[in-house]
Amino acid sequence: MPTHVLTPAGARLALISCALRNTGAGWALIDDAAHAPSGVTGVVQHPDHLEIKHPVGAVKVSSMQVGPDEYYAARALRCGASVGLALSRIYLYSGSSTAPVDPATLVSSSGNLWVTGFLELPPA
Repeated sequence: MPTHVLTPAGARLALISCALRNTGAGWALIDDAAHAPSGVTGVVQHPDHLEIKHPVGAVKVSSMQVGPDEYYAARALRCGASVGLALSRIYLYSGSSTAPVDPATLVSSSGNLWVTGFLELPPA
């Protein structure tokens, strides 16, 4: 269930946030005693991107950022997102390459990606 935010102008926003990790069995949401996704219900691993599902009933995209944690940042991993109303695609790049990395090749017991965004909801 997403957290909802009401702006001073009256717009309703859904918080879309999660941590993603691949420990060897494919990319997954981290949902444990210390981590809880908001609005994100799943992740699908494709050969050239990750797809996160966030079916919150959005009518507009406000913002979305994806960033590597310190483990992947130290290894020059870059992230870019193509954001939609119910799903977003996350593309990963290594160093100065312009070709996306196969997400399956990025495996770590502690490295993860951080996703944070807001999607506008219809009026209440």
